[in-house]
Formats: sequence, C-alpha cells, structure tokens
Amino acid sequence: MSKKSFSTKTPRRYALTLIGLMIAALLAACGDATVTTTSSSATTAATTSSSNTIGATNGATTATGNTTAAATNPANSQLIIGTLVELANLNPLTTLADHFPEHAPQTLLFDGLTQFLPDSTIGPRLASSWEISKDGKEYTFKLNPKATWWDGQPVTADDVKFTYDSLIDANTGSSNEGAEAVVSTTVIDAQTVKITLSQSDPTFLSRGCSRGIVPQHILKGQDLNKTDFGRKPVGSGPYKLVSWQQGSSYVLEANTNYFLGAPNIGKVIIKILPNQNVLLTQLRSGEINYAPVTPRDLKTIESIPGSKVLENPTPRFYDIAPNHQNFFLQDVKVRQAILFAIDRQGIVDKVLLGHGVVIDSNATPASWAYNSEAPKHPYDPAKAKQLLTEAGFTTGSDGILVKDGKPFKISFLVNTYDTALIQALTVAQQNLKDIGIDLTVSPVDAAVFGAKRKAKDFDGLSRAWNPVYDPDQYAALVKTGNFYGYSNPEADRLAAATLNTTDQAARKKLYADLQVVLDNDVAKLWLYSENELHAFNVNLNGPKTHPVNIFWNLREWQFQK
Repeated sequence: MSKKSFSTKTPRRYALTLIGLMIAALLAACGDATVTTTSSSATTAATTSSSNTIGATNGATTATGNTTAAATNPANSQLIIGTLVELANLNPLTTLADHFPEHAPQTLLFDGLTQFLPDSTIGPRLASSWEISKDGKEYTFKLNPKATWWDGQPVTADDVKFTYDSLIDANTGSSNEGAEAVVSTTVIDAQTVKITLSQSDPTFLSRGCSRGIVPQHILKGQDLNKTDFGRKPVGSGPYKLVSWQQGSSYVLEANTNYFLGAPNIGKVIIKILPNQNVLLTQLRSGEINYAPVTPRDLKTIESIPGSKVLENPTPRFYDIAPNHQNFFLQDVKVRQAILFAIDRQGIVDKVLLGHGVVIDSNATPASWAYNSEAPKHPYDPAKAKQLLTEAGFTTGSDGILVKDGKPFKISFLVNTYDTALIQALTVAQQNLKDIGIDLTVSPVDAAVFGAKRKAKDFDGLSRAWNPVYDPDQYAALVKTGNFYGYSNPEADRLAAATLNTTDQAARKKLYADLQVVLDNDVAKLWLYSENELHAFNVNLNGPKTHPVNIFWNLREWQFQK
C-alpha cells in the first residue's frame, strides 16, 4: 500500500510553516510555559462583562443548531477562535490532524483510540485499556462502553475495524500515516478489537492510535473518495459540527452526551481569517477571543486590555541539511566550524525576539527523547577558524577561504514562504562571511525546493521538521540512504533499535545515544526550536501546554463567571 499525504487546502509544507509563523519559543533553560497577563485588576473587571459581548459577536457565522450547554451556562456560551488555515475536509481518513491549531475542527469532532498527553505519555480515549503482545505486533483494545456517535449509536469494534481497513486500503484515498504497519483488524466482540502489525512499531499507540475513528454505519458502502462526509461528518468527539461556511467559519456546538463529560463551553466558532493583521484587529475588537500569534505580535497583544499569552513548547525545530557529498561539507571539521561560527542565540534574539531556544540535536527540550547531555556547539568564531585551518584552508586575497584552489562558496536553499528562516539564514550568512565562507541564501518556491531535494542538487537545504508524536519520524532521516548523504553504521544501528522495543525507557536511552552520535558527526546543522504563542481573553481559564495539540483539553476550558 502506498503512503499518501494529507489533503488540505494548503500544501503540507506551507501549513507547517504557517504554524512556524504563529509561534514563539520556550524559556531558555526549561520547558515550562509562561503565561503573561496584560490586564490590571481594573482592566480585568472592565473586561469581565465584555467576555459575554465577545461571545455574542457572531456576524455571518451564527450557528443554526441548538446550544443546550449555552442555555444552562450563559457565561460560557461560546469561544471564538481565529485561524489562517482552512482544511479541505474534516474526514480523518483523508485529512491527517497532526498540525495544530489549524486542525482544531477535526480534533474536536473525532476521537482516536488513544490520546497523547502533556507529559508525552499515552492515555485512553475511545479505548479504555489495551494489551500488547510480547513481540509487539498485536494490540488488543477494550473500548469505553459509554462512547457514542452524535446520532446516539454506540462506538463499537466494527467502527475501529472499518477505520483501519480503510486507512490501509490504497483505493480509498486515505492517508495511512501512523498506520503503515497495520496488516489486519479483527473484531473480538462489540467492545474488543485486535490490530495486527507486520512488525513491532513502538510509535503505533501515539501516531497510529490517535487517528480519528469513523462510523461504519454512516460510511459503509460509500465511495470514500466521493463522500460528503468530510463536510457533513458524524463523530464521537466533544463537539458537533453545526455549520461550515467555506472561507468564513466553522461553528461547533457542545456534545452534551459526550462520554467523558460535556464541555463547559457550549459553542466554538472558528473564524477563517485572511491574514495575521486581520487576526490581530479582531483580537483587539473582541470579535475573537483566542488566536495563535507570532513574537512580533506581542507588543500589539500587550496593548489589548484583558489579554494574556501562553507559550507552548513543541518538538518542532529548524535545521540545515548539509550535502555530505559536497567538496567542503563532507569534512566533519568544516561542519563543526560552521556550527561554531553561527550565532544561533543571536538568531533567537533577533529573529524570534528572544522567544526561542538553540538546539544541538534532532530532539528539542519539549520532546520526551531530549538528551540535555548531548554535545553542544556554542558560538565561538575563534574555534571555527581553528577547525578550518586544521581542515587545510587558507585565506585568499579577497578574504574568502580556499582549499585545493577552490574558494569556499556554498548556497543554502530555503522555501520562499519561510520568512523567519530566511532572516535566520541571513544572520548566518554574515557570521560565515566573518570567518571567510561565502554563503548565498537561495529562497526558492516549494516545487523547486522539492525537486532539488529529490535530485540531491544542493549544498545545504534548510527547513522545519515537526516530529509530532515520536522522534522516529525524524530518526528515519538519519539512516544511510537519506536525501543529504549522511551515513554512519552506529547511527543506523541505533535508529533501527529504537523501533525494536516498546519499552519507553529503553527507547529514550537509545535516542539519547543517537543524539550523541549525530552531534559528534554534525550530521545536520541544527539551528533552533520555537514555541507556539497563544493569545486569549484573560477571562478564559483552562488552556494548558501540550507538545502537540493546544486544544487537547478544550472540553475543560471555561470563562470566569
């Protein structure tokens, strides 16, 4: 079966970068969240009454359905979220919800068997418990007998089987991401289901089992490539879709019969906005009361009475993949020198306005696999020059380093839409010039970027990576045969070993060892990680940090009474 990319209105790379444009970073030495409140007690008092006014500002997005939760709790009538991305459809079979907050609608409408918790452990959702066979190939799930679809039908093992059978069927147009190893799904009884894998996959509980389950009684017999289920879904999640006005908004109402407890907020309106300026304007006016923002928006947010900001650490990071076949970059001393020469903390300070953290490995401090003891490469131009001298470079008459008669000139590719990364590379360009390396920053469109990556036609290629649930999504890219030419048998061994055990402690140790190998080799030129910044009304209680999904506990959010 072939693996398919998710279907959204926006290309996946762009969606990921939009998130990058909406985020800020964690505190320099820890992964704790910072909440900044920009209101005094007087301002809070002044805005308490306006929270209901904000909730009543519907405009063209007024829902037509009943909102029973709002009727019983008017103070928590509705939350209005601003977003810049609209999904092509809400069907979890074809649209993979692994980028947040853009995928808020889908994650609120559908439940998976499991859920990824803030501490990076796996918790129950539709499944109340599960067992894993000794060989790691069989997962047996017990479903929560209280779980129902919005139409009142129970969620059963038949629904789980239908979902995974569809995910692995190449003819359905589904994305099997996270379920690549699934071979079969067997119904044991109405509340028990067994999923068999072709090989042990320790990431299955996080990546594969967080996929939204769909109702067999609605979709059976339909052509999944043509069904309108993606626009008129029936889910089991804490919210129901009332309406979707394309290009304008989604309107959701609380599922008061939700098996884990009815949400506090009766209605959620997700407004689709054209750009960040409009988003900020609507935050200021009170037309929305929650939105993802960028570091450069903070001054504006600070001027909005009754607002606060939550910084949310994530596993996402930016790096440069050096072509290990390049005449200059094939030398580990050269790669080390480049890392020492780039003022990455300066990039964090200037580009991210201090809301970031320098990284030296393929796991960020927000990842459960992060190794804080991995080798570091602090800004040290003198050390960089020393390494380049040891590598056989001399300085030419124009100030550019030369080796074997070749001037040290290289180019790093970057996507044109990735403005923050382009700014970061511009800082690196000057840093490298200071030690005699002539770097050209080459922004190209996504099509050219992808083609050059596939052809390995680059000196360096810079982009963001988002190993959403598990580092294995990135570890695969360090194995021999990767697109940038890095190869180390020990890295291959460790990367493979991480997938051969379901023991999380053992995997953490393997990933820690892998990070040391990669850092010593400077397999990549790691740059920085940045966090999501979320601005919302000071009267909104409940948002908490989460490495993947800021809306993981939206059911518990509520406005102060």
